[in-house]
Amino acid sequence: MRQFSNLIFGVFLLLWPSAASSNYITSAEQLSSFTGVTFNWPTAKSKSLKILLEYRDSANNWHRVSLGSGFVVSADGLFVTAYHVMKYCLQAQRETSGLDVRVDCSIVHPRLRYIAINDGKEFAIQMVSYLNEADSTKGKESHAPDEIIKQRDFVICKLKTDAATPFSYWNLRDFDEGSIDLKNPRADFQLTPLMPPRRVFIVGFPNDRDFVISEGFLNLTERKRRGYFAADLNVYTTAYLESQGVAIDTKWGLRVENHMSGGVVVDASGFVIGLVVNGNHNTAGILSIENILSTFFSRAGSAGARPAVVLNPTDTPLYLKQQAIQ
Repeated sequence: MRQFSNLIFGVFLLLWPSAASSNYITSAEQLSSFTGVTFNWPTAKSKSLKILLEYRDSANNWHRVSLGSGFVVSADGLFVTAYHVMKYCLQAQRETSGLDVRVDCSIVHPRLRYIAINDGKEFAIQMVSYLNEADSTKGKESHAPDEIIKQRDFVICKLKTDAATPFSYWNLRDFDEGSIDLKNPRADFQLTPLMPPRRVFIVGFPNDRDFVISEGFLNLTERKRRGYFAADLNVYTTAYLESQGVAIDTKWGLRVENHMSGGVVVDASGFVIGLVVNGNHNTAGILSIENILSTFFSRAGSAGARPAVVLNPTDTPLYLKQQAIQ
């Protein structure tokens, strides 16, 4: 196994632009050609969101722009996306954190409103749980790779609907509660190879494109598994790749474009690995689903509380946290 000589060298490689090392999957036929993938194109689209911002100009005309992506995690419409995608909804709450609250992102600002498109239908958005701006993004528009994992750039929202029809949603796998240290979320770390590399699919709505899926491998992580990187960098020996059944000519890195931020990262079985928060044509920065669930959910709920999400295959319920985050 080849180790990095130092973290700075690895970060430099992640930031350095190069030709795209992976192409998008843009059709059901392409997706079905991948061996071992248990989800199909319509299912993936029905569980994913395109997030738009509508704004009113000086003449009181409404316009809309695409801001990012998201993914549904419960039948009643709870979804995950990036904080930076929803930041305009939280302008008045930048200094505070909110747990199991309801902020209506369609009325919170007189000239701005958020819309989510799911399976061809439009929904208003409620903000449910979020951290303050400093913990989420530090108020920055972009982060170097060594900063991404120290930030918790994610929120929990809900699709507003009166319909009784349940939403399709992505599966959440059970996990070790101790894998994320919430008392020290900004701890320093050293990037290490992910053993073994993990084949994933990033689902989202890039700018000026329809729904797409990017396919490739995660190959870098850190000890607490707060997040991962798919970097255009081969960190494995040929012998190790062969032992894991991974092609030695694998093209490393994952293609991500603007407005795919907040999109889901899943494995071939359709279980959530995390959400993408940063990237370019050959790298992707991903925050782990364990990071998100540990921050906003608890295995213990108040008497009579209804589970917010359920972990598989153990059928373990998780409840939205309601106490203040210290």
